Amino acid sequence: MNAILLIAEQAEITETFTAMLSPVFNVLSADTEEKGQQMLKENGRDIVAVLIELALARRNGFVFADSLNDLHEFSPIPMIAISDELPQPQDMDCLKHGFFDLITAYAPEPLVYKRISNAVRAKDSLSLSQVEKMLKELPACIFLKDEQGRYVFSTQYWRHLETGGDPNWTIRGKTDMEVRRDKDNARKAMEADRRILETGVGTDYVIEENEDGIQEFLQLIKRPVRDESGRISGIIALINNVTDYQLLKAELEKRAKTDSLTGLLNKSAAQELIRMLLSTSRKEEERFALLVIDIDRFKQVNDGFGHAVGDSVLAEVGRIIKNSCRGPDVGGRIGGDEFIILMRNINTAENALQLAGRISKQIEDAFPAEPCVTVSIGISVCPEHGSGYEELFRAADAALYEVKKNGRAAYRLADCAGPES
Repeated sequence: MNAILLIAEQAEITETFTAMLSPVFNVLSADTEEKGQQMLKENGRDIVAVLIELALARRNGFVFADSLNDLHEFSPIPMIAISDELPQPQDMDCLKHGFFDLITAYAPEPLVYKRISNAVRAKDSLSLSQVEKMLKELPACIFLKDEQGRYVFSTQYWRHLETGGDPNWTIRGKTDMEVRRDKDNARKAMEADRRILETGVGTDYVIEENEDGIQEFLQLIKRPVRDESGRISGIIALINNVTDYQLLKAELEKRAKTDSLTGLLNKSAAQELIRMLLSTSRKEEERFALLVIDIDRFKQVNDGFGHAVGDSVLAEVGRIIKNSCRGPDVGGRIGGDEFIILMRNINTAENALQLAGRISKQIEDAFPAEPCVTVSIGISVCPEHGSGYEELFRAADAALYEVKKNGRAAYRLADCAGPES
């Protein structure tokens, strides 16, 4: 049972209030403030309220009341002044010393219980302004919205808000469309809020902001707020700046898909993307060409000039292939000295033959002295040589084999009578 500490010099007051409160509370009594202070030290965890005789507190200059109010250990415990006389206007001075209420012995018992319970609840709760003040110390932004999606408070005003430069500007009562410069993300936020208010299911998502040339990623964690009856009455949310994490994640993903020497996609990433694009093309009737490119006699370059020179050759060939790809094309390194290009939206096979010719010449021009470098290229076209990656690769690889067999340094379209050069 919760305890009430009753400090009263007059025995009559102690008896009256003990009789009223003992059915509900465990009443601890003391006839001096010194004894009451000792009881607080011994039973502070169990005491939910302190009742002090007003005349005693006033006679002692409210010293005990003021000291209790300053003690953080006991500050959540409400102080209530009690008296056996009807209150006078001057008695309200007790409120200046931290008393929550003044109750007389003439008050009906139900009213006494109610007023003490109200005092306990009030001390247990924090005001919205107190919550805001504490949460502002955190780097994250925490905000609350009402059931109309309007802001109730926000602990931080992040840089993407439209404040108009007004130092007295407040977010209270405004919607995302009213306060956010990025209207696309504002609409996304309001749609997420609508779903939460309708379904009662929270959501987490990340948005990208680009303002003043600064790229930022913000993580939003949103949850519904429910009242005592369980009805959804708003949304509480947290915004974390996760820019460093997202950029690191993107870099790691890029490294996982990219060949570090050439900057092209690696084998698995290139094949995965090509398969996906070819699968999509079956619905859109898009035409493709697949070029398989092999550096001629690359082992002799490594053996004769060293692996450092071999790496520089690979890097230069990769650069030429990468620069030869149009925006929608896909370029990748699929082996030690083997590369691949998927050309998208071609009109005829001639487009692929022209690209193969340009690549061959640029690579030859890039190595005018030893080691001289040339490439052999096999070409297949979708849908003539197949619609899937494996079919197209087999056709292009077969054409590449014919080029190698007939002297290298050329390019050939699958199923053609002879190499094109």
